[in-house]
Amino acid sequence: MKLQFNKPFVASGLVMIFIGLLAPMAHKHAAAPFGLLQAHLIGEVQALLFFTLAVLWPVLNLPKLSLWISDFSLQLGLWTNMIGTLFIGMLGAGKEQYIVNQDKIPGYHGFWNDVTNLLIALSAYAAITIVISLIGVLRNQSSEASDKVINAVSVALFVLLGIFVAFQVMFPEYSNL
Repeated sequence: MKLQFNKPFVASGLVMIFIGLLAPMAHKHAAAPFGLLQAHLIGEVQALLFFTLAVLWPVLNLPKLSLWISDFSLQLGLWTNMIGTLFIGMLGAGKEQYIVNQDKIPGYHGFWNDVTNLLIALSAYAAITIVISLIGVLRNQSSEASDKVINAVSVALFVLLGIFVAFQVMFPEYSNL
């Protein structure tokens, strides 16, 4: 019996583990070393999510559009989270952001803070994958009508989350609620 899996998820998981393992090694050169510890933990945990969904992917009972939205959302969400956390650690982009000092954004200024806030906000897209995957696991039979409903729900979630991300980026004081 040959194991089926989603190869891009496995590749992303391996790269994320590698980056996560290397991140703490640069702590002496980081503007916010605590951010690199978070990047280490995020890399390892998110890689496990990639590996789990890689094995689950072939058994999901979902239409192609929903699978594509879910795939894209997972890659977008987890990679922007990883890159945003690396920015926080290495560039000090988030010295004043919630992820580093566990408080509101007191001094939200500058290009790198804007970029970091966008990246961290985009990480919410990974949640869409979990919701759509749950639908695919619980779904017994597929029909054209149910495929349309699932595709509509997937597109609606994607668009609504885009509006939510835009709100968080435009109004960063509300991004840590």
